[in-house]
Amino acid sequence: MNISRTHKRTAAGFSLLEVLIGMVIFALGIMALAQLQGNLSKSSADSNIRSVAINIAEENIEAARTFSQVTGGVGVNAFNNITSGSRTETRGGIDYTISSTVTDYYFNLATGTFGTTKPAANRVNADMKMLQMTVAWGVDGNGNSTQSFMIDETASTTGLSKGSISLTDVISSITSPSGGKVVLNSTTSDLYGPPVDYNPGQNPDIVSIQLGENRFKESTTPLPDVIRSGELAETKFDVVTYSQSDAGASFLRREEFRAVSCSCTLRIPGAATEGGLRPTLWNGNDYTEGEFVSKPYGVSNNNQQSGFCSLCCNDHHDGGSGARDDANDPGSSRYNPFRSDLDYWQSADPVSSGLVGDHKHYNRNNSGGLSVVSSDGATYVEACRLVRKDGFFRVAQDLRQEGLNSFPADFLDDDTEVAKYSKYVTDAVSGFEATIGNTNLYEANPPVLTEPQNMSPAVSFPASTFETPTVMTSSSSSQQLRSRGIYVDYMSDALRTIINCLDDGGTGPGCGVEGSNSALEVIPFFDVQLTWLSRWIETPTNNPIDVSNEAIKDANTHSRGVASLTTGFGDSTINAEIYRGNLGLTGTDEIDPADNDSAREYDLFAVSTDGSTPAPDGGYLITGSITSSVGGVQAADVEIETSNGAQCDRTLTGFECIVPFAASNPRITVSNYFKTNKVLLACSTVLSINGTEHSGTDPSQNWTRFNLPLANVVNANIIIKQDFCN
Repeated sequence: MNISRTHKRTAAGFSLLEVLIGMVIFALGIMALAQLQGNLSKSSADSNIRSVAINIAEENIEAARTFSQVTGGVGVNAFNNITSGSRTETRGGIDYTISSTVTDYYFNLATGTFGTTKPAANRVNADMKMLQMTVAWGVDGNGNSTQSFMIDETASTTGLSKGSISLTDVISSITSPSGGKVVLNSTTSDLYGPPVDYNPGQNPDIVSIQLGENRFKESTTPLPDVIRSGELAETKFDVVTYSQSDAGASFLRREEFRAVSCSCTLRIPGAATEGGLRPTLWNGNDYTEGEFVSKPYGVSNNNQQSGFCSLCCNDHHDGGSGARDDANDPGSSRYNPFRSDLDYWQSADPVSSGLVGDHKHYNRNNSGGLSVVSSDGATYVEACRLVRKDGFFRVAQDLRQEGLNSFPADFLDDDTEVAKYSKYVTDAVSGFEATIGNTNLYEANPPVLTEPQNMSPAVSFPASTFETPTVMTSSSSSQQLRSRGIYVDYMSDALRTIINCLDDGGTGPGCGVEGSNSALEVIPFFDVQLTWLSRWIETPTNNPIDVSNEAIKDANTHSRGVASLTTGFGDSTINAEIYRGNLGLTGTDEIDPADNDSAREYDLFAVSTDGSTPAPDGGYLITGSITSSVGGVQAADVEIETSNGAQCDRTLTGFECIVPFAASNPRITVSNYFKTNKVLLACSTVLSINGTEHSGTDPSQNWTRFNLPLANVVNANIIIKQDFCN
């Protein structure tokens, strides 16, 4: 009976009062949830507005630091033009009022303190400025709220808070190149730099280039410090300018460079606040950071690559318009002013919406070739040169190698040889700049750096002709060859005005530049050791001389350019080849179809006098490209080995082999391609696989052996693919 009554009571359900109470509790919960959602949305919007305001303040402070001279008139980027003011800027639909309050400070040498009072009546320039940047939002000129916060499409509230942020910083009148200068005379604006001792590098790896007036320039690293680990490709080198006297050497200026290779994701801007920076340019005194413009940009799509790839992907795009753009000097706004017009998106292109003015970007397709990308979210490959500016790296214009020279092992070991090479470099660079002169749009038809043999009088370096080869005997069976590249940056119209003024006999200050009166010190050129970045091949292949040509390894542990006697005797031509632009310093694959066409090469001539073995017979020539269709896997890193008589070399973009006529079953083995957790294959539609192909997730498992045909073949291409060949 008790069980039955209990069952009946349970089956009776909830009373009307219980249901009403439940509905009230549920409604109150929904109301609280709606209020919470509104508060969260409002807080999120407030946080975003504050972040944007802070970014605006930081951008304006950094922009104020980019002055190139102390005094100047209207429109000149000068220290004295940093003054108090106010303006309005709209970002993301929010109006921001940007106010700057500037206080001038002067150094009093007598008291050793800074103050707002001039220590002398004739002091014109302040020594530093205290800049307070205030960014306010949500208020009009009367302090009233002007912004509304949308909850949904039908309801709004003025609950969005108004507010402001302030950042304060000190800006010195001393530009970066003279960052160590101090007040010399309290009654004038004269400054001087306390001398800093500098120890010039040692021959032959570091070569000092004489600039005149006892000033020199050298690349400090004996070989650019290469970092290659997995998908990370990064190279760094510094260029130091210093003065030399009987008392020793004094440091004048250091330029810090990085070169990176990256994989990026394309973004087409949907608002004026999206985009990136114009290229950082040399102005004769310092590097000037580019302004922010609305243009296509990119984001780094791989956390295994260089940390600088975020900057590289974001900024290395053209297009848009900026306040500093010069219609008479468009090259100063482009990352590679020397590109063909066909390599820029035009308004007439069918898929160029949002890309007009940007240079075209490419990605590897399934065949290992380059395909242009044009849609938001597409992956592309990139390479950049960066320079340190005010403590931070910025993307500079692309490297542009104008000359390449190679030498046998014993050249550049003594001062006489260094002086000969240094004179050639400075004479050639001076002639290069003089050819440009006042030419408008010289980037459309740039001059050519004169090669040594074409100088007047001609310059001859060892082993540069058939008549003066380097001799290798059995007692000197190997030697480390050397290669150096001469780079000249783009020179804007403003920079060339300074250089031409110095060429005409003007003084540094009179021409708008600090320090030296030498144009060579102002011309943006540098000479870099490229021995371990160049590709080295020899003809005939491997006989009688073989030159090492290993894939680039981390910390420069690879061997390149070591010439060794093998068998036979006779003449040999040794070729050093390298990409002309940024890729030359990253040692990675092409990112643009024009890259291979712009590669530079230099021939050295050698002869083997070891007659103990005969010269080899001729054979079949087999050549092909090596490409990769797998993101992050560089074909440039692929190694090759040969067996059964074949003699093969890696080239800049592929390989070439000589197979003796009498060879039996000649083979080539391809290796050193790997990506974590991926099965990669080496594929060829011409070469057949010899035996079983080895692939896997272990680097040591990834290799493929191909049969080489007994015939001349010029398209024995090899492609690195993922999972399967097709």
